Amino acid sequence: MYNEVVDKPLVCSSAPRNLTLDVYKGVLIVLVVIRHTLQFSVSDEGGMITNFIWAVQMPGFMLVAGYFAARRMDGWSATGKRILLSAQHYALPFFSCFILIDCLCRGGYGRNPITAVTTLLTHVDCGLWFLWVVFVLSIVTTLANLTLTSGKGRILKTATVLITCFGLLAGLGFCFGIKFLGIKFILYYTVFYGFGWLLRWTEDWWKPWWAKVSNIAVAVALIIFLAIVFNYDLYHAPDNLTGIGLRCIAGFTGNLVLLWCCSKYEDKLAGMKLGWIGLYTLEIYASHIYVSNLMEMRSGFFTVAGFGNFVASLFLTVLFTVIIIAVFKSIPAADFVFYGKKEKKVEQTAE
Repeated sequence: MYNEVVDKPLVCSSAPRNLTLDVYKGVLIVLVVIRHTLQFSVSDEGGMITNFIWAVQMPGFMLVAGYFAARRMDGWSATGKRILLSAQHYALPFFSCFILIDCLCRGGYGRNPITAVTTLLTHVDCGLWFLWVVFVLSIVTTLANLTLTSGKGRILKTATVLITCFGLLAGLGFCFGIKFLGIKFILYYTVFYGFGWLLRWTEDWWKPWWAKVSNIAVAVALIIFLAIVFNYDLYHAPDNLTGIGLRCIAGFTGNLVLLWCCSKYEDKLAGMKLGWIGLYTLEIYASHIYVSNLMEMRSGFFTVAGFGNFVASLFLTVLFTVIIIAVFKSIPAADFVFYGKKEKKVEQTAE
């Protein structure tokens, strides 16, 4: 945060990368790859393992995405550039992977791009839905960033922007259904994305006292998280008040514990290249999904056949994901179209 919002910048382009967050993202993307491999390679999707991973994976990415979304916006020109950059990083890979790979290359939707896009309007989970959700929320928070750095009445103006944006989304959901444009996902993950964004803006306020209560807070979070994941099937939970509430609590508590562990074991985890992996989460996310279902099996994870199939499938998923990323990133045009990257310099964003 910057004091009184206008005194010192929230984000400095020359600031060193946050290794803890890079490691944190690396751990999260490893969990995503394992979870998707389990989904296709064993009949029970890993049982309790899936419940643990599913509780933290996407909430964690949304938290860190929201955290990086908080930045000073000096006028409409900077705001427009930031929105265009978000479109490049998130919307471009979302649409290009779906249309060029799912539709045209793999023959989905009769190889008809119009049919594919029409389907995508109400089923964003047919594609890389995480990128779409982050894109929409990045637009909302960019506008909020602008009002927070605009001087007088910034709190009221920011509240107006947020109420207007989410009111519009709710209105669209009421008129066209909650699945239209992924509104269901957007509204749910706003809780995590917005919390991460708010944490960044207020960190000068909460950091001094957090050091005093962190040990107790993390211990309580661990107990709550374990109590939920051992006693409630979050992965198959219905979208009612109980299910949504327990998912949120598990998402926050689980990620607090995970981030704490990443901080405590930062050097060791970085030595395992998890910090480096965290630089390429978008590429891994966009690529691994196409090769994580190569070896399907009907055996459970806790059987010799099932576990063996999972290990083999995970090996192939990692191998082919690395090959795909290496090939695509060696071609600047492909790197831009499929990953939204066109500069060699790595910027610390939500990817």
